[in-house]
Amino acid sequence: MLVAAESDTAPDLAQVHRNQQTRSRALEVVKALFDQVRVVQQHRAATNGALGGNPFFESKTRVLAREINARFKELDRQLLPLSELYDGMRWQDIGNEWQTVHLQWRQDQVIENFELHSHLVRQMLDFIADIGERAEGLIMRDSHHLALAQYVLRGLPTFIEIMGQMRALGTHAAVASECTEACGMRLRFLQQQIQEHQVTVREQMGRLSTEAFSKTTSLIEVHLCEPKLDKLLKCIEQDILKARKVELDPDELFTRCTEIMDAHFNVMAEGLRMLRMSLDRRIEAWVHR
Repeated sequence: MLVAAESDTAPDLAQVHRNQQTRSRALEVVKALFDQVRVVQQHRAATNGALGGNPFFESKTRVLAREINARFKELDRQLLPLSELYDGMRWQDIGNEWQTVHLQWRQDQVIENFELHSHLVRQMLDFIADIGERAEGLIMRDSHHLALAQYVLRGLPTFIEIMGQMRALGTHAAVASECTEACGMRLRFLQQQIQEHQVTVREQMGRLSTEAFSKTTSLIEVHLCEPKLDKLLKCIEQDILKARKVELDPDELFTRCTEIMDAHFNVMAEGLRMLRMSLDRRIEAWVHR
């Protein structure tokens, strides 16, 4: 029976330790789930490219689909011992939604394929954040720890997903050599979302502890990516949204977006590792008494 951490008085250290172990296992699964989202995001971009008629992206879709199917089987196994932390039907619905996307994407229009993938990713990110937050609720934490959890479980994944949506639509426009009205409308919205969410992520970063800053070395890579992101947004504006004919190399655009996404993913993974290594305040007090 899992017991949420609520009080400093007379803690049952045996129960606190069990909760700590459950939380650690849950955060390991959270990392595996984020890895799965990463591949689903790649599958969205590859299928969008393939629907534009690019054989390179067509070949990528088959490799990515096999990897996603294998990961779902492994995740089923990893989630079994954590049944008290998640809704099994909700997880089953996610698996079924993936199968629908996977089996019918060739029959979809580009925007329909994009929306179905994006809905799946949103469902997965909400599922992951809920598990992570329930796991974090098993231990007693301070405000800096709470800020790190919010940054890792909500802030960064949302920013990465906005970038992933831009990668998918931009890749398709580059493959098709044109940006349709529906594609352009979504890209403009995503540009606005990226700029707004950059502010949110910076604010969340500002709430982190000095220790978190000093240990999260990949933050340097994120800062170095800011000029790349500015350049990418200008490129999408000028060479896709305002161009009569899109002449960008789709593989280069895919790679540029991926570099920025990966830099933020590395920060998220490092932050998640810090969460996993942290202890309940009552255990720390007992160890250092």
